[in-house]
Amino acid sequence: MTQLVGSEVVAVSRSRDALVGDQCGSPVSIAAMPKKLCHDLASISHPVASERYQSPLRYPGAKSAIARPLRRLLSAAIMSPCVRQVDLLVEPFAGGASASLRLVSDGTAERILLADIDPLVTDFWQTAAADTDRLVERMWDEWRHHVAPGGATAVARWDYWRNWGPKPGLKPADRRLAMATRCLFLNRTTFSGILHGKAGPIGGRSQASAYTIGCRWNPEAIERRLLYVGYLYESGRLVDVWRKSWRETLSDVPEYYPQLLPSRVVAYLDPPYLEKSATLYRASFDLSGGYGGCNLPSDQRDDLLHFELAEYLRRRIQFRWILSYDNHPLLTTSRWLYRDDRMTPSKTDTEVFGVRRWRISKRLVSTRYTAAGKAGKRAAEELLITTLPASAVPADATLRRLC
Repeated sequence: MTQLVGSEVVAVSRSRDALVGDQCGSPVSIAAMPKKLCHDLASISHPVASERYQSPLRYPGAKSAIARPLRRLLSAAIMSPCVRQVDLLVEPFAGGASASLRLVSDGTAERILLADIDPLVTDFWQTAAADTDRLVERMWDEWRHHVAPGGATAVARWDYWRNWGPKPGLKPADRRLAMATRCLFLNRTTFSGILHGKAGPIGGRSQASAYTIGCRWNPEAIERRLLYVGYLYESGRLVDVWRKSWRETLSDVPEYYPQLLPSRVVAYLDPPYLEKSATLYRASFDLSGGYGGCNLPSDQRDDLLHFELAEYLRRRIQFRWILSYDNHPLLTTSRWLYRDDRMTPSKTDTEVFGVRRWRISKRLVSTRYTAAGKAGKRAAEELLITTLPASAVPADATLRRLC
């Protein structure tokens, strides 16, 4: 557990071999011992904080467009005496982390904690945070020697990283750096940034398209954003990056940071969509796509994983949360999902863990979605569900009540 001690930040060991891992070889957190929370955080002073994008990654369904409605929700909650400030914003489905990076950059959240079940994603964020300079160097090497030449050279490198696997005996930090490089390369050169085998290189294998494999690789911009991630980690604004499931993440936050008030910790959850998630994400809730599928019986329906998340959020989570989904009718009509308007924890969870009976508010937000495929952007509606103080949740043309 961590303790809040004045303005002290305990330095994380930069030993390249001092990593926490498991049987898959990917570290569970950035370092063996998590940083203590910095109490007196300095103002963010970095040019990328005010740029349009902060994330080095492109991601299917990226939430940069929804950052503004999220900011409105959180800013309104901060005006409530129940919240006052967001000490920690937790993102258990981190992906490209565009929303979290925006919200800590503009001061809406004091700190952020990123987590994801996909080791390719977490290896990237851990490396960007704690081994920044080496990742920047590798990014430039990939650009100069493989991406910039284009054509068959770039496609061959795409095939290399698509099929790459760590060799036995590779040092942990070198393995993590290679995984991070693989993630960045595939993300920047694959259609819509999709990281699994159902998507090919931008421009196709013939590279006959006007949009070639390197069209989304701007090395100067990527370098700035990578350095910014390292800056956030060093300054205590990015607390850690965990390779954990959403359930482990939400359960472990109160244990690692018991000094934080439950109303001042907010989880922002952007789970895989109810439909087509397996075509977009390496770790989807679709059992064929992979999120936790190896631990489930073969006859279990895909949507039960969505029900498990809903049950946890409605009955067991110990701090505030915001959930964003594609607006599917099942979400607000099923009693097993989010039809109810109040959390209903058990008596034991209330008495032992302090789980509250917070009201649940629902709002619709119009967005422009870019991972739809070949037709470019399309209009879409995003459903936001939250336990932020109901009296403070805005309702207007931007954040619309459900009819």
